[in-house]
Amino acid sequence: MSSDASTVAAFPGQAISQLLVKVASRCNIDCSYCYWFRDAAVYDKPKLMSVEVLDQLLRRIEEHVVRHTLAEFPIILHGGEPLLWGVENFRRIAQGCAAIATRTQCDIPIGVTTNGVLIDEAWLDCFEAHGISVAISLDGPAHVHDARRRTFQGGGTHAAVERAARLLLARDIVVTALAVCDPAVDPAEYVDFFADCGIRSYDIMIPDATVDETPPPIGSFYQRLFDLWFEANRHQRTSEVRIVTDMVSALLGVDAPTEGIGLRAVELCTIMTDGTVEVHDVLRIAGDASTRTGCNIFDHAIDDIRGEPRWQAAREASINICETCRRCKFMNACGGGYLPHRFSKQNGYDNPSVYCDDLYATFEHIQSTLAEQVYLRKPDGGRVAVIPGSGAR
Repeated sequence: MSSDASTVAAFPGQAISQLLVKVASRCNIDCSYCYWFRDAAVYDKPKLMSVEVLDQLLRRIEEHVVRHTLAEFPIILHGGEPLLWGVENFRRIAQGCAAIATRTQCDIPIGVTTNGVLIDEAWLDCFEAHGISVAISLDGPAHVHDARRRTFQGGGTHAAVERAARLLLARDIVVTALAVCDPAVDPAEYVDFFADCGIRSYDIMIPDATVDETPPPIGSFYQRLFDLWFEANRHQRTSEVRIVTDMVSALLGVDAPTEGIGLRAVELCTIMTDGTVEVHDVLRIAGDASTRTGCNIFDHAIDDIRGEPRWQAAREASINICETCRRCKFMNACGGGYLPHRFSKQNGYDNPSVYCDDLYATFEHIQSTLAEQVYLRKPDGGRVAVIPGSGAR
């Protein structure tokens, strides 16, 4: 398959909507829950993306933007730990994307997801100069963070990461904190910590697990998190907790911006350090090189990934959910749950989420609370709940 025989025609009017660019395939800390190293195939890739691969990637990005007359094409720099790639390479890709934007009138926002340990004044200058938004992995208070996000020598990383977050905020750089839920911890500890740091936008993500595993229940955690968010934001917006706002939006019939909530096709792909093109990288929690395809940016256009069986299977699974989910009243809001959480070795993605019961209970709780608290007055003095499917009151 080559770019001269692109598969775009098989998907008229559609285009890869976002790139996840793996600029580093190694990391400088050792997180116990990291999905990236569940698949040993990552060790087959170069540690860092070369200048030759980057230059070719920029050519493919411009080709893709022009082909589809895109108004926006977001780029997320990822790893491993992407800051291992170095400040100069960040400047190079930022300048390259800015030049493409000037030539094509397409906005190409760049974001980075980092553990934050390496952030210093040089990095702050780079992010600020090029408008790079930062998602920093910070698991709330120190005792939670340091239990799972440690150095290879066994030391904690919380102090360094909190310092980096405060430096980012002091520069007015767009920053979002990414935490992973520990269901044994009171969500108030996360909320209070982020408020103390001055971080107004954060996510507390569901721990990655497949259907073949037995993770601890998370329903009580997320119901409590919603209650805290709802009370804090009842009269004015004070913070955004992404998973909560996504769930509320989905219940109100508004498309959530992230792929873990709601029912819609996943239309992104991953560029590896050697220029190979893979499906969404979180799906590698299935192991066994499960995201590998035959595409690379030297021989193929970005859209050629759409003809790859593994990419097609993941996309179809994102919208063709299992029978159990199709019968659920929260089908459209939940969308079957996050795709990697639906995987099993026996059925592939044709399963409810391993967290199905927790998700159902959480959506039920949110819907019930909003139906009680948020309503419209009828002319006769009665009330109508505004949550779809909740009925009149």
